[in-house]
Amino acid sequence: PFIDPLAFSLQKQQSLYPIAHNNNTIKETNQNIHTTTMTVDRVQITLHAQKLKNVAGAFKGLSDPYAVVTQIASEPGDSPSILGKTEVIKNNLSPHWVKTFSIDYEFSKPTRINVGVYDEVRKQKDNKPMGSAVFEVGEVLGSRGNIKAKKIKGGGTLFCRIQKASDVSAGTFHFELRGIKLKNVDGMFGKSDPFFEVSK
Repeated sequence: PFIDPLAFSLQKQQSLYPIAHNNNTIKETNQNIHTTTMTVDRVQITLHAQKLKNVAGAFKGLSDPYAVVTQIASEPGDSPSILGKTEVIKNNLSPHWVKTFSIDYEFSKPTRINVGVYDEVRKQKDNKPMGSAVFEVGEVLGSRGNIKAKKIKGGGTLFCRIQKASDVSAGTFHFELRGIKLKNVDGMFGKSDPFFEVSK
């Protein structure tokens, strides 16, 4: 029989180089995508100090210390964040501040806070610095009792305690206070206006 040379050539090429079909030549590639879950906990910070240096000056009694807590920037381009300040403890060089601070802590990520202590001076524009210390949250959490102490340059020791918020006991404490036969300290023609100040 007659064989078309062109058709024979095409048939031979197809046998040597088969045309690829989607059904049998395309192979699916499964890519394993690994996702990392970061563990973030809410932690609570409490502070106290011992034997701070008295910067009130001669004949002015003892310093009235308070603390300012700042979270230090951990990434380039970030800005430090001021978490707040404690209450002022009058005439006390070993204050136990009641105010607490809460932050989100991501495990394995370095997180540092700076605690600056100041003496409140009402009649001056600027309060007097009493010292400062830097604490790494992970180190404090890993310390015994979740508390770490740092010496302050100039005198005194600053203590920082950090606990997971879930570990801090919750509840409500109800109490009543009253005074009986308090001394009048406003003089002969005056009358005192008493109030309570409760500290931890």
